[in-house]
Amino acid sequence: MVIEGDCNEDLESDEGGLIHIYGNLNATIEVRGISEIIITGDLGPQAEIRAVGICRIFIGGRFTDRLHSVDSLKVWIESDFDGILKTGTPHTDIYVGGNFHGEILPDEKGALLGLTVVGFASQHSLNRIKDYNYTQFHASIGISDVAPGLYPQTDYYRRISNRNSYNRWCVRTERQPVE
Repeated sequence: MVIEGDCNEDLESDEGGLIHIYGNLNATIEVRGISEIIITGDLGPQAEIRAVGICRIFIGGRFTDRLHSVDSLKVWIESDFDGILKTGTPHTDIYVGGNFHGEILPDEKGALLGLTVVGFASQHSLNRIKDYNYTQFHASIGISDVAPGLYPQTDYYRRISNRNSYNRWCVRTERQPVE
């Protein structure tokens, strides 16, 4: 299915397939099966994507609303992540080309989560994700409000690991205070 311009009406696909939107998404998309969704613009404030099955999503602009997956998901957000993403099982992989100010949480029980943020993500937001006790949460963060290094620190990481939740992320650059 190809839509030239913004999508302002709800879509549903029971058999999977490809949905290509040359513009912004301002409606709800529900997909089942093996699906691929390409949105060249923003996922607007009235938009929502619900996915059951294996789903790959590309968002060429900002993500500002909701995405809910109960199964495997791979999502590429070219700009900022300011929305809410509910992850499924067994695996979710997220790439954010801009800044991360949104929320990631499990649909039911946290499974495997990979996160790459090119821009800024606060240590507080990463700790919130960690607190959901994903089976495994690994991330690569371009800029944060802490010194470059591996987090959580070793002693804490070991305590969390005993609860069958393995969390580790790398911060590459510390944001400098604005003068």
